[in-house]
Amino acid sequence: MNDMSQPINDDLVTLLTATSEFAANAIVVVLEDAGIRAVAFGTVQSGFGLGHPLVFGTPVQVRREDLELARTTLNQARRDSVDIDWDKVELGEREDQLPLGQGATSLALVLGFSATALVLLIGLLAAIWWIFN
Repeated sequence: MNDMSQPINDDLVTLLTATSEFAANAIVVVLEDAGIRAVAFGTVQSGFGLGHPLVFGTPVQVRREDLELARTTLNQARRDSVDIDWDKVELGEREDQLPLGQGATSLALVLGFSATALVLLIGLLAAIWWIFN
């Protein structure tokens, strides 16, 4: 196995390109738990929420000599993962006695949204009037 305290400075190759930085970092954790050094390289686009999985993605890289072991490890992790049927999971009893609401919206939120919409509408109408007069 690899010494995790030393930085990776060997010949790196891309194992895969994950759809997000979160997914890439999760893959790095799985690999490092198996003793395989891995790094995820975030992109500027993902920092702004602009990363599109078909165009950018987040590369996960390993040392060339660990490439096959990393692939095998990820395939095994996928096979070992368990799909959870939440209908069969016992969650226990609630500790509070608060009613389970349907996500009622507060009056303050509705008034704030309405006021904002009204101000934007007035601003739009004023801009149109100013342009055409």
